[in-house]
Amino acid sequence: MRTPIGYSYCSLRLSRVLWRGRGAILLSYEPHGCVLPEFRPTQFAMFWVPGLEAIPLAPIYASRDRIDFLVRLRGSTTKSIIEDPPRRAGVIGPMGRSFTPSARSMLLVAGGTGVASLIPLAAWAAREGTRVVLVYGARTESELAPIEQYLGDDVELVVATDDGSKGLRGTAVDVARAAGLEDFDIIVAAGPPAMICGVYKLVGSQGLLNKFYASLETIVRCGMGFCGSCMLPCTSSLLCREGPVFPGTVLGCWVEEECSLA
Repeated sequence: MRTPIGYSYCSLRLSRVLWRGRGAILLSYEPHGCVLPEFRPTQFAMFWVPGLEAIPLAPIYASRDRIDFLVRLRGSTTKSIIEDPPRRAGVIGPMGRSFTPSARSMLLVAGGTGVASLIPLAAWAAREGTRVVLVYGARTESELAPIEQYLGDDVELVVATDDGSKGLRGTAVDVARAAGLEDFDIIVAAGPPAMICGVYKLVGSQGLLNKFYASLETIVRCGMGFCGSCMLPCTSSLLCREGPVFPGTVLGCWVEEECSLA
């Protein structure tokens, strides 16, 4: 099911720093003089830092009175947020369309901040009675955010690190390869392009591309579909409106552009 698009603005006040990791931070905010809009799985927000800019972030958790963001070092704005979390901020959203498919089983493959997009999907799907396996990968343990607090017992979490410092040794793609892809109705990947490319190639090699979806990240400037900066290659689809989740069958041009660099 894909939800209609509507936006609202809400001022935020920093509540807690929940975690600091290597090049990343997990922040919890509360609304200040407003009510937070409802975010559904895979939707995102434009997180505005006064004096800097607004950047697209998927809330790892959102309710009427709390919203949490996982921020990873990408550029000058994220560097500032990590080094000195803003006491005041603003959020515009929800943006994009939610992705809530009907399925008996679902494999979610996450890396980096991509896990923030997939956690609400995992929690929702588990409540619907779907078997959910969430693979969460990072280079080393210090880059793994404490996501267990957002997941119930019905989600099977599999952690992988490149160096074996926590969970299984290997990449998220390695774990997905061993998971038995044919046993899942839907496979969703979110994270760095190289990881998504790896999952795309893996499902394609097994003839399962019709089961595959990717939650993409790109430059989002206005977030409302006016500027066209987030258009999916070779399509007229905008990530901020039709995305961020797209079926693997329409990702051919994206794959040509991104996976050649991976």
